[in-house]
This record gives sequence, structure tokens and C-alpha cells, in this order.
Amino acid sequence: MRAVMRVVVVLGLLALGASFAGRWWAWGDSLAVARSWVGLGGLVWLALCGAAGALTWRWVAALWLVVLAALAPVGWDKWRPEPGGAAALVIYQKNMNFRMPSVAPLVEDVQAVGPDMVTLQEVDAENQAVMAALVERYPGQHYCAFSAVGGQAVMARWPALERRCGYGWAGMQVDAPGGPVWLVSLHLHWPAPHSQHAHLAKALPELAALEGPVFLGGDFNMVPWSGAMARVEEAIGARHMGRARLSIEQFGGKLWLPIDHVLAPEGWAGRTVIRPQLGSDHFGVVMELVAP
Repeated sequence: MRAVMRVVVVLGLLALGASFAGRWWAWGDSLAVARSWVGLGGLVWLALCGAAGALTWRWVAALWLVVLAALAPVGWDKWRPEPGGAAALVIYQKNMNFRMPSVAPLVEDVQAVGPDMVTLQEVDAENQAVMAALVERYPGQHYCAFSAVGGQAVMARWPALERRCGYGWAGMQVDAPGGPVWLVSLHLHWPAPHSQHAHLAKALPELAALEGPVFLGGDFNMVPWSGAMARVEEAIGARHMGRARLSIEQFGGKLWLPIDHVLAPEGWAGRTVIRPQLGSDHFGVVMELVAP
């Protein structure tokens, strides 16, 4: 029995280590999604191993430090400090869900929040009406078709200078008061066993070709402490903003994950505000950005 307990410890440590390999191995990011549960379960299991005599308490203490170090990026993303002060820029990120019964509640919420820019995913032929409803307030608009569940859209208070469509993303350069900036809406496929790793291989070179500051909102279908996030950040020269907040509800509320994110150029800081689902399975993520 003690030998079996030690084998479980080894397997758990291997899973934790592999959860950092998402840059190079598709299944690494799938394990990153479960890192919190594996790590917290591992802490309890190690204590049981010590109580059962499968490991000495010195080994238990040492391995606890290893597990806590692996959990540190998760803790940082969940409880990182957020800035005070007035927001210089506000972005409203939302996966609308192609099954959204009506866009009216979302239109009302966007109007109530009054963001400077909006990034949308799963925009189909029906819920694309949200763009027409907000065109007076957001004259800069761009839509790119993508998959069966809809495409991506961006909207801004300022006029568009350039528009681009990529693999799973829509980009628009706008004439912002501080100078031209890119606004990108990104929707990644699910991770392994689905095709997120291959999706990034196609999309990242396109995103890296954007010249100038990039602000990005998207449904990453991935947690912020993943290799996928790091790769997108490097491609556009940005960092994910604010605290990781649970942004999607699945399986009748039994699974909640932080997979909707906003990125801004180096030096910016952000405060995360969660908005209601409004007919989607995703919550809205409003990022209040404080300038460098």
C-alpha cells in the first residue's frame, strides 16, 4: 500500500511538471487547466503519505514546497494586486454564444458600462445585430467570419484606419487619441485533444505581423497561466491584465473556469470587472486599464 502511495506521488509530480510544457506539447496546457486541482489534491495526498509512513515528514515538507511553487503562478493570477486610479481605457470582452436568444440585454449592458472598445466572439448572422445596434456609439467596426459557431468582431469609439482578418481573429487599427492602436478579438479552439496548439501555430505569425500597440480581448478556451497565453503575449508584445476571474459556467454550474482574457501593451495595468451572462454561457469581462 505504501508503495502504491509513492507511485501516486510520482505520477502527480509528473503531471504538475508537464503542466508547464504547454508551449511545446499540446497536452501540457490541458494539464495546466487542472493544475490547481492536481496541486491542492497533491498537498492532501502528501500529508496522507506522511501519516501512513509512505514518506518521511522531511520528504513531505520538501515536496510540499515543490507543489506550492508549482501553484504560485495560479495564485498570482487569481490574487495579483490591481491598480487604483482612473481608467484611461476600458475594454468589454464577451463571447456572445451563438445560441444567444436576444442581443438586446447585451446592447443595454454595453451602453451602461460605456467601454471605449468591445471585443466579441461567436458572432453569427443573427447576433451580429449587436453591431448595428451600437454603430452610432462605436463607428469603428470590423467582423471576420470563422467557424460554424460564428466569427469575431471588434468595435471602437474611434474610426478604423485598417482592418484585417486572421485565423480565429479579427483586427482593426483605430485612430485613438494617443495615436493608432490595434484592437483584436481572438477565439481559440479548445485544447488537446482538440486543436488549440495547431490553431496557435497558424494564428501567432499573423498576430506578430501587426505593427504598433495591440490591445486584445478573447475567449482563449485556456487559463492565463498556460503556455498558450505566454505565446500570444510574446507574439503581440502584451501582457494579460487584471485578476483571473471565472468567466464561463459549464455542466450546470459544476465547472467554472477563467478563460476570457484582455491583453494590453507592456506597462499597462488592469482591473477586472465581471458582467452578467445575458443569454451566453460566458460572463462579460470588463477590463479597466490604467496607463503607464
